[in-house]
Amino acid sequence: MKDFSNKKAFIEAALMVTITCFFVISTLYIPFLSVLLFVLPVPFMILSCKYSTSYTVISLVVASLLIGLLTGMLYTVFIFVIIAPIALVMGHYMKYEKNPFQVIGVGTAASVFSIFLIIQIISMISGIHIIEEMGRMIGEVLDHQVEMLRAVNVSSVDIHEAINYFMMILPGLIIIQSIIGAFINYYLAVAIMNRLKFSPYKLDGFEGFKLPGNIVLGSFIIFLLSLMTRYIEGIDHNSLIANATLIFVVVFFLQGISFMNYVLKKRNFPKFLRIFILILLIFVSPLMTLVAMIGLLDAMIDMRRIRKRND
Repeated sequence: MKDFSNKKAFIEAALMVTITCFFVISTLYIPFLSVLLFVLPVPFMILSCKYSTSYTVISLVVASLLIGLLTGMLYTVFIFVIIAPIALVMGHYMKYEKNPFQVIGVGTAASVFSIFLIIQIISMISGIHIIEEMGRMIGEVLDHQVEMLRAVNVSSVDIHEAINYFMMILPGLIIIQSIIGAFINYYLAVAIMNRLKFSPYKLDGFEGFKLPGNIVLGSFIIFLLSLMTRYIEGIDHNSLIANATLIFVVVFFLQGISFMNYVLKKRNFPKFLRIFILILLIFVSPLMTLVAMIGLLDAMIDMRRIRKRND
């Protein structure tokens, strides 16, 4: 029985490796598929959750080597440095039935660490500071478009202020990208495992996502500490405040979207209409602020009574 289980695990690991290699190689010929590379951790998360971390590590190593042989070292580094940590930690936490916030939290931390690590590796190898180079390139692009921008009453001063602001909030944007990536990877893996019954237990759907009860107090303390750094020399308090605000708005927005999905599902809205409304809430800017405020309110008073049900 154990031999059969091991054989099944190796077959599924080989299948995951094949799918990953095929998908990565296809991005070379169909470039727009590259936007989906951020969901590459999903098959390895499922493998780790269903079996053990050892099978995931083996499949990641094999996939990295095969892709490296077929495409070059760039994708090998990408998979092993960016994808592997996310897949391993999130799959491990899912296997032991940790709540969604914990899984997404460790996935975010692993993603942020991986991104900054790859930036440092590239900087050491090439001698180029990527973030500074990015700011310079954006400046050059906008300088070439200055005449067109002036036609819509945008001055060069406004352009440089926008670039400076972008560079100031870049760490926050990296963290937000990691949060959203972990969020999507988790719920995509959950949807696949629930549909195919890969997991012995029912994983909570998107409508059950809930931030921890102390998130509001923690956010307030972090924001207060960021404000207090204005009295400490050598620390850019404006950058800290801008990044903290951006991150917390996105975090509460995710809870707000989860709450809205819960309400729509409870009211028996058709699935296609529910998806359409959620997409509308995500992409219409004024509604995003409203949804973030709803998420903050839900975090404060637990309008879905999730914490009470869990107790």
